[in-house]
Amino acid sequence: MNEPLYQAAAQVTLFCRMALRQKLAIPIRPSDMGVLLYLDSTEEEVTPAAVSSFMGISRPCTTALLKRLERDGYISRHPSPSDGRCYSLALTGKGHRMLSHVHEEYGRIIQDLKDQMGNERFSLFLEMIEESNEILRKNL
Repeated sequence: MNEPLYQAAAQVTLFCRMALRQKLAIPIRPSDMGVLLYLDSTEEEVTPAAVSSFMGISRPCTTALLKRLERDGYISRHPSPSDGRCYSLALTGKGHRMLSHVHEEYGRIIQDLKDQMGNERFSLFLEMIEESNEILRKNL
């Protein structure tokens, strides 16, 4: 890998690690939180296959993750109205309460970034992340 690309990869990796290492008072894993956020933001029926696809993880990993979330009371599953062979997922009251707490915690971190970057640079930062996510999602 050439030096500028290596440096770019190192900076992206560092950003991700730093973002995950922020002092968050959240009792669940980042991957678990990703599932809760996905369930909350999706209008259509969410199945385990949809979670697997969205998260970019294998079906066995998805199954373990969903079982843990269900066991801990954050999600529930019900027979799918569109396909009787599978089930759909939903947030429970506990899951909704966790999301409210997480929004406060993440909001604090994002607000700090925005305050220190300024509105214009922060908006550019978000546009670039969104574009990068679209590009990377195509490669999954």
